[in-house]
Amino acid sequence: VRSSAASDVYKRQIFDRKILITFANKIMSFMKKYLLIPFAAIFMVACHESLEERAAREAKDFTTKNCPMKISDYIMNDSMTYEKDTRTIHYYYSIHGKADTTAIDKKMAKEELTKGVKDATSIRKYKENGFNFAYTYFSSKNKGQVLLDIKVTPKDYNTK
Repeated sequence: VRSSAASDVYKRQIFDRKILITFANKIMSFMKKYLLIPFAAIFMVACHESLEERAAREAKDFTTKNCPMKISDYIMNDSMTYEKDTRTIHYYYSIHGKADTTAIDKKMAKEELTKGVKDATSIRKYKENGFNFAYTYFSSKNKGQVLLDIKVTPKDYNTK
């Protein structure tokens, strides 16, 4: 009995599929044996980093990679630090041009910064763990002069 061409193609497809499945299984077996261990080790190291260590690392990385960073025509983000003793993530800014004045409404600024912390999803883990957030704005024309220094605490951002 002779097989038809269609039957031969079908048999080749089944054979090719079995080879492909065998190859995929070998790759998965290799990955489980040799790649899972290093990834697990990396994951375990990452799990051992405390939230405080993470905050310090992220603040340093942010400053190194992004600062100075222009926020607007008048505000520049100069750096970000983590203050371990007070569990505070601290943002430092400089104010330029016509916004560089001591006539800043501190109450309104505190309300706006508090709202920003409340709404920020990127810092959720820090808020859940009671971190503080500080914002210091310096004059660029009068070096070292602090125009605004605000700290937002859990008491501020956890209220309705």
